[in-house]
Amino acid sequence: MKNGFLGMVAAIFATGLLLSGCSGPSSTGLQALERAEAGTDSLPADVDLHETDLDKVLLAAESNGKKYFLGQDNQRRNTCLVAVTTDPHSWHAGCTDSTQGEMLRISGPDQKSAVLVSDGYDTKQLEASGLTKIHPNILVVTN
Repeated sequence: MKNGFLGMVAAIFATGLLLSGCSGPSSTGLQALERAEAGTDSLPADVDLHETDLDKVLLAAESNGKKYFLGQDNQRRNTCLVAVTTDPHSWHAGCTDSTQGEMLRISGPDQKSAVLVSDGYDTKQLEASGLTKIHPNILVVTN
């Protein structure tokens, strides 16, 4: 009886350790989000992602008159890609909880797509399809 009780306590303890390892912040799959924010990293005031509250926003790249921001919510579960044109009232965005591969594809009123990929993702097929890599994690239609 005593051995059974000790075995059960050990099993409960081990389960608790395993579960506590899962409760911490998850990786976003993007090293770019690990740098500190700078003065140029602010989204225009008109950008409203509705119920997604971004704890961190970083300007990742600029191409063809657009600024591409990466954002992350405070629980590090959602990663967002925001494209802002030279007119700060014209923007489009998308968010995902994906952390691997082609994470997200957004398209704005100009019908030009932007794709968010995880670190180290092989983008050869995306580039062969006409997308241009402007950042290790962002590819865009440039024509």
